[in-house]
Amino acid sequence: MTTATTGLGSGIRAALIVLALGLGVFASIATVAGFFGNLWWAFDLMANFRWQLMWAALVAAIVYALAARGIASIVFIVAVVVNAFILVPLWFGSQPPGTGEDGTKVIALDLYGGTDDEEGTLRWLFDSGADVIIASGVSSQRLAPIVEDGSPYQVLAQPEFEDRSGIVVLGTAEYVVSQEITPGFGQQIISITVPAGAGTVDVVTAWGEIASSQSKSEALAERLEAIEAVVSSANSPVAVIGSLGAVRYTSGMRSLMGSTGLRDATEGSGYLSTWPTSNLPLIGGWVGIPIDVVLMSDGVTPLELVTGPDLGSDHLPVTVVVGPSQ
Repeated sequence: MTTATTGLGSGIRAALIVLALGLGVFASIATVAGFFGNLWWAFDLMANFRWQLMWAALVAAIVYALAARGIASIVFIVAVVVNAFILVPLWFGSQPPGTGEDGTKVIALDLYGGTDDEEGTLRWLFDSGADVIIASGVSSQRLAPIVEDGSPYQVLAQPEFEDRSGIVVLGTAEYVVSQEITPGFGQQIISITVPAGAGTVDVVTAWGEIASSQSKSEALAERLEAIEAVVSSANSPVAVIGSLGAVRYTSGMRSLMGSTGLRDATEGSGYLSTWPTSNLPLIGGWVGIPIDVVLMSDGVTPLELVTGPDLGSDHLPVTVVVGPSQ
């Protein structure tokens, strides 16, 4: 073996050690920081990506163990275990059984930024058979074709101005709707009362960007506080459905679920990432994060829950049939 070959091998090994160490240290620190999102918005942002942090720590642990045989790989494995423990209910969790009565089909889709095929997206929504369509990040002008003469849909809620992006709610009946605007950041918080078997359920929705800055973090906090107030004052079971701007592992979402008793209605369905969409082979569905949430209170359960198809938006749609539970 030549000196040059030996030197190249040593260089590659050193590079792998440095890269693995850097990746593992970041993943480990971010794993711990995600528990302290109430201290700083950046910590809370990291909590959105526990799935990615788990895999990053695993890769770092394997590469570092093979290249350096150092004890740092043990720390990285601990980070893997911590994130895996948090994520495992997505597969092994369960939902209350239904009563056998019919529910209401709700589709939620974040359309902010547009789609690759606007006409195709509108056609899919029109043909979906949903009782309620929650379209976020969109103006009422863009959804006008769905509510033309002869359509089963009517506008139940929309932004104050028809050319402004926000939440547009369409329904096949004149469901009772209440709409609040938060005072600080002017965000829509909408509640739609729909049938669920012999009773009713309040479907609560909001929309906002992920908290990638201090101002967006403040907007998220106000959004979740407003949702908490609506849920706490509801006289019917509640389902919170929509692109809220955070996954369940963040500080604000943990607080919302803890104070209201809402549960993650996606538990038991696996890792349902919705943003950003990816067409990567095999791993495309695991690249994103489950930021389009479905939370439910006692008294209701998801009779059906799926994501997709990919309509060319940055987000996958979420389809859920909300029904009464035993």
